[in-house]
Parts: sequence; structure tokens; C-alpha cells
Amino acid sequence: MQKTTRSGPNIKRWVQDRIVFLALVIFLVGGSAYIAADHFLHHDNILLHPIKEFSLLIALIGIVSFGYEVFLRELTFKEYKEALQEILNPDAVRLGIEGIYKNRSELGQATSFESLFKNVKREIFIGGSSLLSISTSSRELLKEKVLNGVNVKLLLMDPNSPVVALITKQGGGKNTFLNEIKTSLLLLQKVADEIAEASGSSTNGKLTVHTYDTIPSHSFIAVDSGDAGGIIVADIGPYLGRTTPRPSMMVVNKRNGMYQYWKEMNDLMWEKSKPVNLSFPESLASKTKTLVFASGRETEYYDIETVSWRPASIAQMDPGWQGIKGSHWIWIRESVTLEEAKTGSQNKFRVNFVIPSGKQESLIRAELFLRSDDACHITVNDVGLKQEYGGSDYPDPFIIGIEKYIKDGENTISFELICFAKPDAETPEDNRTGLIYRLHIEYRE
Repeated sequence: MQKTTRSGPNIKRWVQDRIVFLALVIFLVGGSAYIAADHFLHHDNILLHPIKEFSLLIALIGIVSFGYEVFLRELTFKEYKEALQEILNPDAVRLGIEGIYKNRSELGQATSFESLFKNVKREIFIGGSSLLSISTSSRELLKEKVLNGVNVKLLLMDPNSPVVALITKQGGGKNTFLNEIKTSLLLLQKVADEIAEASGSSTNGKLTVHTYDTIPSHSFIAVDSGDAGGIIVADIGPYLGRTTPRPSMMVVNKRNGMYQYWKEMNDLMWEKSKPVNLSFPESLASKTKTLVFASGRETEYYDIETVSWRPASIAQMDPGWQGIKGSHWIWIRESVTLEEAKTGSQNKFRVNFVIPSGKQESLIRAELFLRSDDACHITVNDVGLKQEYGGSDYPDPFIIGIEKYIKDGENTISFELICFAKPDAETPEDNRTGLIYRLHIEYRE
């Protein structure tokens, strides 16, 4: 089977990748000619000085081109971009709006947590509904920041709030949302314990978690709130369940801009919240136990060259793909090769997990949230599921109930990912492939 045609070759990237190399070649040619002139021409030769001067000019052109590409091009481009924005959209520039995205997935493709937190100096402040993506995929990053002196404030919904019950009812009565909140709190408690164990300096930052019991005005990520270089990413509108789309806005700290409005809203939510005591596990315990496994580097793929299972890689997302909270798109490498894009590919992945002895009978649910590109076949403990899955661009992922296939002890879910051939592909980006999932298991203690 073949895919339909997408975009053509990226000529701009092809050129930019070679300009620095070309500048170095020009410099080396000019410098070599300048040095060689003294060896091959007599010092009284009338051509010696013109050749040396011309060679020196060539070398200078090369070194100036190299310096511009390495040091000045991005700065110059940014200045031109800002000037152009002021012409095209002066209100957005005046208000400090760096970008507006149609949803959180589009924002995630443009700005990762790693890049957003890279230059943080003082504080990271995050508020949301369950914060499952933060407590799973970004927990190590937050722990690293705290141990390096950054204060981290996290704000999420109270699992006992009537609002949670309202959102659960809206979602069809399933306790998925409630379990996400409880799982996040338990994972954050574990992060706090790991920070306490690794803490060996008074210069460490602090992890603080609060909960609130009202419908949030918005979700947000604030870096160095109030500082001149502060950044706030805010989801516009209250959280009312997954079916309500919310665009995202990124703003920088500009005088009389949108930044101060979002900062005041963030501070107000924090003032109305209550702290969670992460030191007492019993305060977060419940009558049920929740396990969460998300696609990432813990997932394995079968390497046919070494005949062994190896850790999967975080894959480059296609602009049209949707995400799953707390999970990463994965493949055997970051990207396919051009040959793989043309001929297609077929690879096996797996995730292993353990259900404590005697808990299979008390299993409440086991749900697998899944998307793939192109097609995916699933096997749970040697039982193949009949349906073929995909849906990389669907509004909602596939939700697959696998309770009847789970057993006590070791369990394995295998994924066979098929990428259809696209013979007319001109770049690897024309035919990307990947898999993303989250497994949510709950049983009674």
C-alpha cells in the first residue's frame, strides 16, 4: 500500500546545511594560496604580491562568511522577524505575544518543555488539570531543576473536588480523569522523596504542590514569573474535559502587555489553592492502586541486525499528528531514512509490566490509549487483537480495554507498526512513522 504525496524537498535546509562548510573551504583555499605563494614564487616575482593580496581577500571572505553564519545570521534573522512582525501585527508585538497555537499538541511541536526550561534561573510555575504529562515525561527534568536551585510550583485539581465529578460525568462516567490526578500526586510524591534523598546542599530549590477545587480559568506554564525575561504559556479558557478544544498563547514580559494579566491570574489561582503534604504517603493513598506506562525510551523495539530488543527512540512528529498526555511518539530511530520512506517499513515494539500476585482478580480496568502512523497490530500476552489501529490525526486516540488479557506476574504488550510505502517520497519527512500509547491499569488493594 502507498501513501499520498505531501510536501516537496526542503531546499532551504539543504542550502543552509552547506553554507558553513563552503565558507570553511573558501577560507582554507585562500589561506593555503597565501602561504603557498611564498614557496612557489620568488620574492622578486611581479605576481607575488597581487596573488598574496587576492588570496588574503579570499580567506577574509571565507572567515567573514563563517562568522556570519555561526554567530550573526540567527541574530540578524530575529531582528528582521521582529521588525516584520511589528509591521504585520503591531498589536501582537505590543502585547508581547510570541505565538498563538490552535491546541496544546501544536504548541508542543513548536516548543518542548526542555527548550522552555533551558534558561530558567529562579522558578518554574505550572498549573493544570491533572498534570499527568508533567509527572510522567518531565519528572526527571523537574527533579534536575530543583536539585540545581530552581523552585518548582505545581498546581492541579483536587481529586475530591465536585468539579472532578462533574468532568467525569461529562466524559461518560469513567474514572479516567480522577485516576490521572491520583496517579500524578503519587508520582510527584515519589519525585519529592527522590529529591530529598539526593539533596546534599542548601542551595537546592524546592518542590511545592498545591490543589484547587474550582473550574480553572486556564492552564499555564510560567518561567521566572515577573522577571524581565519571563515567559508564560497559557491555554485560553477553562478546562471542561478533553472534548473542549483550547488554543494556547505564549507571551513575554512587556510593559502594558498580556503578560501581567496572565501572571495575576496565575497568582490568584495559587492564592486560592491549598498545599499538598508530600511527606505523608497515607494522605495520598486510596483503596485502589494505579499503574501507568507511557511510550518513551522504556519501550523496546526488536533489532533484526543484532537479534535483540533495544530501547526505542523519541521520534520526530509529523505536523498533522496528535499526542497523548504523558507519552512520546517513538520509533526505532529519531527519523526514517529516504529509502525507508520510499519502500515502507515494519517493526516490532513491546512494553513489559508486572501485576502483583493475586491482583488480577481485583483488576478494575486496564485501558490502552493508542495512536500510530500508519497501521498497528497489537498482541497482549500472545493474544492478538483483531482490529487494526492507527488514527495519528484523529481528535481522540483509540481506547482499548484489555482487562481480560492481563494476568498475574509478567505481562507483555507487543506492537507491530507498519509504515506503508511511498515510492514518490523525496525526503524522509514525506513519510514519517511512529507509535504513541499510554497504558492505565487500576486494581483494588
